[in-house]
This record gives sequence, C-alpha cells and structure tokens, in this order.
Amino acid sequence: MRVRIPHFSTRSGFTLAELLVVVSIFVVLAVIGWSSLDHHLPRYRLVKAARVLEGDVVKLRSMAIQANRETRLRLEGADETTSDPDSWGGSWTLALGDASLNATAWDVLPPDTEMDGTDDRQMEGWRDIGVDGSHAASGVGLAPWGGLTGPAVGNADSIVFTPRGWVANPASDFDADGYITLRLINKPALRKGVHDEVHLRVARSGYVRMESTLGDEEAKPVGTEGTTHGS
Repeated sequence: MRVRIPHFSTRSGFTLAELLVVVSIFVVLAVIGWSSLDHHLPRYRLVKAARVLEGDVVKLRSMAIQANRETRLRLEGADETTSDPDSWGGSWTLALGDASLNATAWDVLPPDTEMDGTDDRQMEGWRDIGVDGSHAASGVGLAPWGGLTGPAVGNADSIVFTPRGWVANPASDFDADGYITLRLINKPALRKGVHDEVHLRVARSGYVRMESTLGDEEAKPVGTEGTTHGS
C-alpha cells in the first residue's frame, strides 16, 4: 500500500511589490527624519555658539576676581551681512590685563607675557566661529555690536571686567535696560523667513543671561531662555 504525502509549496523571499512597499516606508521615514534634523541642527549650532560666548564672559569675570586684575573680552570680527543667509562667522579674544584698573597691556590667554616678555601663546584665548575656526559653527553669525567704546584707551569693541567682577565700560555702552547685548543669528533660518537669534545680555554687575527671539516655548528645549550667571 502506497501512502501519498501531500505536497505543500513553500515560498521564500519577497515579491517585487512587497519590496517596493518596504522601500517606500523607509523613504518616508528618512524624509521625516531629515526634515526634523534640518530644522534642529542649525538651532543646536546657534545655541552651542552662544554657550561658548556665555562661558567666556563668566570665565573672564571669575578670572578678574581671582587674579585681582582686569580681564577683557574683545570682539574681533562680525558677520557684517546679517540679512544674507549664505554669510556667517565671527570671532573674539579673551585676555588678562596688566593692572587692577586701567590696564594698558593685554595678554591673550593663556597668560605668558610675564614669562618671556612676549604674548606668543594665544591658543586658549581665540574664539572663531567661522569656516575652519577654532569653534566653527556653520550657519551662525555674530551680529555687528555697534558703538562699543570700552573703558579707558585702546579698549574699543571690548567688555572689560574689574577685580570686583563689575563691567568697567562707560554708561554709553549699555542700552536703556542696562545691558550690553551681543547677538548671534541662525542664518539658515532666514531662508525660511524665521527670525531666530540668541541674545547674550551682560549687566553692569557682570550678571549675564541668554534670551531667545523665539520666546519661552521655542527656547526651553535648547536651554536658551532664563539662563543666568553672576550676581
């Protein structure tokens, strides 16, 4: 007696239609992910650059108190075309003065002038957010700061801290609210018609805060609103 075993056909792999469906799903997910990244990455760079600038202001204030000498943040270069989304960059330096008040010579960090009489080591004191800069921040522009005269002679375009941690700049350098304001701009956002800036506001007391033009809800996820330092 012969027993007939039923034959069951098995199928391996996927049909072309199934593969197309899977590929389509991945394409949609990739587009969604890229759109989100395209929105958040320029803002992340903007906030990161603002954090660097904020940290430098706090560092110089603390250094002035500890060393009992003036310190200076000098604005070296600005993004002059604030309305051009294809232009970006900016730079500043950090330096220690030679006196507690009215310093006449400045040593760009790290302090080395007293060692050999020349300021030939400046790697810690330069900040450049432009292309190939030490802190390159693609798409972020440091806006021109206007008439920042600075205290005494030779300190134009500078914020100078006294050994008490106060800002030594003249009253004319402060706005009506009592701040010196530096602006960092998200240039890619301009292409979408979005005004996205982070403002670093430094008070006479050395108190510093960051504010976002996008308001509380837009700023909180990246930590720009309500950040304060100093007293």
